[in-house]
Amino acid sequence: MNLDHIAAALLGTAALVAPNAAAAHVFHADHVLGTSLDAVIVSASREMAEVALQVMQSEIARLDAILSGWRSDSELALLNTASRHLASPDLFQVIAAGESWRESSGGAFSLRLGTLLAAPPPARAGLATGLQQAALTLDPETREIRRPAGLQFAVDGIAKGYVIDRAVAAALRLPAIQGVMLDIGGDLCCRGAAPNGLSWQVGVADPRNLADNAPPLAMIALNNSAMASSGMGARGHAILDPATGETRNDILMATAMAPTAADADALASIFHVLSPAQSLLLADSLPGVAAHVVDASGTEHVSDGWVRLAQNGPARPVLAAPAWPPGFAVKIDYEVPVITGGRRARVPYVTIWVSNEAGDAVRTLAYYADKQRFMRENYVFWEQIGGANPALVASVTRPTRPPGAYSLTWDGHDDSGKPVPQGRYTVNIEASREHGGHNIERIEIQLGTNPATASAPAQAEIGAAKVTYGK
Repeated sequence: MNLDHIAAALLGTAALVAPNAAAAHVFHADHVLGTSLDAVIVSASREMAEVALQVMQSEIARLDAILSGWRSDSELALLNTASRHLASPDLFQVIAAGESWRESSGGAFSLRLGTLLAAPPPARAGLATGLQQAALTLDPETREIRRPAGLQFAVDGIAKGYVIDRAVAAALRLPAIQGVMLDIGGDLCCRGAAPNGLSWQVGVADPRNLADNAPPLAMIALNNSAMASSGMGARGHAILDPATGETRNDILMATAMAPTAADADALASIFHVLSPAQSLLLADSLPGVAAHVVDASGTEHVSDGWVRLAQNGPARPVLAAPAWPPGFAVKIDYEVPVITGGRRARVPYVTIWVSNEAGDAVRTLAYYADKQRFMRENYVFWEQIGGANPALVASVTRPTRPPGAYSLTWDGHDDSGKPVPQGRYTVNIEASREHGGHNIERIEIQLGTNPATASAPAQAEIGAAKVTYGK
C-alpha cells in the first residue's frame, strides 16, 4: 500500500535524552503483511521498546493466520469454502464491521469482493448486484457466519487496519511503553505519548509527485488516532466500485483519518468510490473523521475536519536575490549497486545533500541508514552537518535502500525553508558500507535561468548519478 507511503514524518526522534527519560525508539522491518513495517515506540528503555516490537510482531503473525487472503491455511480461506462457519472473535468482528460499513456507506464499501476480483472485468458488472444483495447471516451470540453460495470474502479493505489496532493495543499493555506509532504499508495508528510531547506529526504523500523525498502534501497532527490512504499508488491495486464491479480511475488518492485504523482503512476505500463532494459530507458527519481527496485532475478536496488538523506551517520568506525560474527544480537520479563478496556484504548507507559555492551545506535531502552507530561512517556529512544537528538527521533518515535506481527532488529551499538564489551548487552523494568501503561523489551544476544537467560515474559503493535542473 505504498505510494512510497503515507509517509510518517516523525519529528525530533534523534534528540538526546537524559538517562531514564522517555525516548523515541525507531524500528523498521520488511516482509510484513506483504509490505514493510515502521514503528516508533516511546519508552525510557530501549530493551522494553524491543520487547514491545516483538509483542506487536507476534500479534501481527497471529492475525495474519486468521485474516490473510493470500494463505490457503488461513481461517478466512476456510470461511470462503464453507456455507456455515463458527468464526473466531477476530474474523467475526472483521466481517461484521465490513457489513456495517457496507450499509452505512450505501454500498460504496464491501468485503464481498472476492468473487468479483477473481472474475474477468467483462463479467464483473453482471455479478456485482447479486453479490451485494445476497443474504448473509451473522449471529453475534454464536459467531456463526452463514455464507451464500458464490460469495467470497476479500477483507483487505479493513483487515490491515484491524491488525494495526490490535498490535498497538498489545504493545501499550506493557507498563513501560508510553506511546506507539505503527505504520504498515502506509496505514498507521498513533496512540499515547508522542516523541515531541504534543502530537504525532504525520506527512501525507503527494500522489502527483512520486520522488523518494517529495515534500508531503500536508502535515497532520494525530493524537490517539489513525490514518490510511487508498488509490493506485497507495494500495498497489485497482479499486473496485462494489455496486458496479468497475474499476475507479477518477481519484488519484483518498486519505481518511479516523479514531481507529480499521475505520480509517474502510473509509479510505469509501472516499475513493464516492464522489469528492459525497466523501466530504460523510466525513464531516462522523465524529473524529476527516477526509482528503485528490481527483484525477490533481485537484484537492478537504473536509472541515481536515482543515482543522492540517499543520502546513507559515508561509516561506520571499527571496531578495535572483530566484529560480518558475517551476524549476532539481532532480537527482542515482543507483544503489549490487555488492557481493567480502565480509557479510551489506547495502551502503547513502547521504545526499547540497552545498553552495562557498562550500556551506544548504539542504540535506536524505540519509538512508538502519543502524545509528554506523551513521558516522559517512564522515564528510557527519563532520559538516550531522554531528551538530541530530534533529535534522532524524527528519531525513529513512531505511537503507536495496540495489536499484532511485530519484530525489530539491525544490530550491534550504533546511530552514528559505528559497535559495541562482548560482553554482554541488550535489554531494556520500556512501559507506558496514564492513565495506567509502565513496563520495560531488556533482557541480549551475542553477540559473536555463535548464542544466551534470553527472558522475559509478564508484565502488555508489552507482552512477545524474542531476537535472529545469521544469
